[in-house]
Amino acid sequence: MRRLLVVGLLVLPLLVAGCSKGPAEAALKAADEAIANVAPEAQKFVPDQFATLTAAAAEAKASFDKGDYAAALAAAKDLPTKATEVMTAATAKKDQFMGEWNVMAKDMPILVADWQKKLDELIASKKLPKTATPERIEEVKAKFAEVNATWTKATEAFNAGDIKGAIENGATVKASIDWIEGVWAGIAPAAKK
Repeated sequence: MRRLLVVGLLVLPLLVAGCSKGPAEAALKAADEAIANVAPEAQKFVPDQFATLTAAAAEAKASFDKGDYAAALAAAKDLPTKATEVMTAATAKKDQFMGEWNVMAKDMPILVADWQKKLDELIASKKLPKTATPERIEEVKAKFAEVNATWTKATEAFNAGDIKGAIENGATVKASIDWIEGVWAGIAPAAKK
């Protein structure tokens, strides 16, 4: 009888471990599927939150690999919910970027066209202020060429689905336009009264 009790006590942990392996395995599989589903958007729009999510999944897998199925189950069971939260954050960030891009896409071509017109008029002007040296005008023309090239990159990025890249390039265009505007006061002909 005593022998059976000792054998029973030795076998019990193995049975418990075996019983909890299946649920832990299922929880890890569900977590992997949930993370795979959110990965494309989450990596683009909330990379830090996605990294935290994948680190938690790696910890759960490490516990499973060590045979600590209870810890693996505890760590993995909430991961699908966390993946949904990450996806919600990614969607919100994408919507924010889309709003920014829509404003840029509407306003920036008008702004660029206005500055192109001003630059063309300055170059065609017969009487320039002394501050409008050929070097300064060339500097503005070069910056404006950068503006056009960067805006092209922004629209190409957007068309390729890289909204974040489009916004970043659009912000560079805005900074360049601000620079041109700052220089403009010193080189533009005075307005006629």
